[in-house]
Amino acid sequence: MAANWIILLLVVIPLVVQSQEPGSFQTPTAFTKGQTANLHLTKGEIIPFNKRITEIGANFGVSGSFICQTPGLYAFTFYGLTEQNWELWLEMMKNDELVASIYGYTYADYADAGNAAILHLNVGDKVYLKAHDDYDQTLYGQGDQIYTTFTGELLFADNVELDAVNSYGAVGFSGVMTVNASISDGSAVIYNKAITNMGNAYDPTTGTFTAPVEGAYLFHFHSLSHSDEEAWLELFHNGQYVVASYGYTVGSYADSGNSVVLHLKKGDTINVKARPGTDVKLYGDSDEYYTTFCGALLSPTVHGSGSGQGNQQEIAFSVGLTHNEDSTNGPRVVFDRVFINLGQNFNIYTGTFTASVGGIYAFHYHALGQKGQEVWMELYHNYIYVNSLYSHTSGSYGPGSNSAVLELVAGDTVYLDIKHHDTYLYGGGDEVYSTFSGYLLSPISSTHPVVG
Repeated sequence: MAANWIILLLVVIPLVVQSQEPGSFQTPTAFTKGQTANLHLTKGEIIPFNKRITEIGANFGVSGSFICQTPGLYAFTFYGLTEQNWELWLEMMKNDELVASIYGYTYADYADAGNAAILHLNVGDKVYLKAHDDYDQTLYGQGDQIYTTFTGELLFADNVELDAVNSYGAVGFSGVMTVNASISDGSAVIYNKAITNMGNAYDPTTGTFTAPVEGAYLFHFHSLSHSDEEAWLELFHNGQYVVASYGYTVGSYADSGNSVVLHLKKGDTINVKARPGTDVKLYGDSDEYYTTFCGALLSPTVHGSGSGQGNQQEIAFSVGLTHNEDSTNGPRVVFDRVFINLGQNFNIYTGTFTASVGGIYAFHYHALGQKGQEVWMELYHNYIYVNSLYSHTSGSYGPGSNSAVLELVAGDTVYLDIKHHDTYLYGGGDEVYSTFSGYLLSPISSTHPVVG
């Protein structure tokens, strides 16, 4: 077949929070909080978090609430791990409005759960995590085992000056399911309530997101099954399979989720479907938002060098595992499917991300254990521990997740480690559950001493 080759220079503008004054920049807003000790929460109690992993430009009240100082579009993720034989039932709130819920319980074991949301905030808005009003609970944590985390990042400030590159404005959505759903034909999941829909690119009647502009996009999807039922969902890009999430817990509800960063062209579609040939039963309620789908434009793609912006660069990667992997094969997880690797900062052969420029970066990682096996994965910045995920479901496949924002200087490395514990990851060509994604939020000038 003959082909005509056209060479295009692609320049993707990184996210920089720009103030109203030309040529000046505001400090980015990003944070990750963690819990390093077991924490008992009473009904409705806000989680205070005792560990500051990263905190840049973020303002927290006495109670532990994040208080918005820069209006704009934000991304939030939160994860938790119960103490053994306890329930996990947390809610993320925007002021007094529920935006996402998580629930987990595994008989005689620990239970992991997580969720995400894209929110538009005004000055003074508060976002926080709290225990469900009806239940006490105990979260597990140690100094070197941080599973319960709360992460937030400013994606696009309202007062950024618009130009020919970003005149479209911010694009971001959060859809939630407020009703129960039973899907047996592999059809799309309908997230019927849009909490956020900047750019009007998400259709809550079909569950489909349509890209209004070419660029790099972030997506999260999470779900909760009914008791003794499967939650088996798959994300599709223009009808093509990308990644999946799976959860099943004997005698209880099952949480699962995944994340991915993709390059989309204008008009490309993203939606989430039930796994064909399975009977997926998802839990939903008007005041319990477990099954969610959210996404946001990280940065637009610009064809040509434009107004001297060719020296700007975008850094984003997203990779997945298409085979079984375990800790006997080595300490680091080596992913074999690349969804995006803008800037080529992720080494597919070593599983290591190396920052080419200093800045604020966000990382998301998910895993699914082989049947009846444990998964114990840790995120490292250089050789310094950041946080962990854990999962185990007796007789089934156990999902786990976590995330963090980190301040890196050029040359810093970030990777996932499984050397400390026996870990067995599940994967297949059309069953990609274990993923690792990261992206540059904002380049900054920063240095720190080299240790070691």
